[in-house]
Amino acid sequence: MLFSKLPLRKAVSGLTAATALALGATLMAAPGASAVGSSACTKNIKDRTLQVVQWDHADMYTSPSFRSKVKKSVFAGSSVRVYCTAKGGDWYYGKSGKTKGWMEYHAFF
Repeated sequence: MLFSKLPLRKAVSGLTAATALALGATLMAAPGASAVGSSACTKNIKDRTLQVVQWDHADMYTSPSFRSKVKKSVFAGSSVRVYCTAKGGDWYYGKSGKTKGWMEYHAFF
């Protein structure tokens, strides 16, 4: 039977299901590392602001790994509000200006 001859309810249901399936497959194929954000946190930090002391700047990454994409360079003397740590405290998740990301602990100590 042709799609155009199906009752309207079945046609809309089929189209909705196909759209949801296609969207779900697209979301499943998206790379997860670039969207890690705070989900990689292993220990929360309560209201702490740290100052960048490493050389002239430190990089803020998309995930707690040097292999991830650099989101921003934070210059020495800048403050970063930190929310949590990961990988045994080697990485801090925080916010500098409007940008949130991961910074290695050497940036602060």
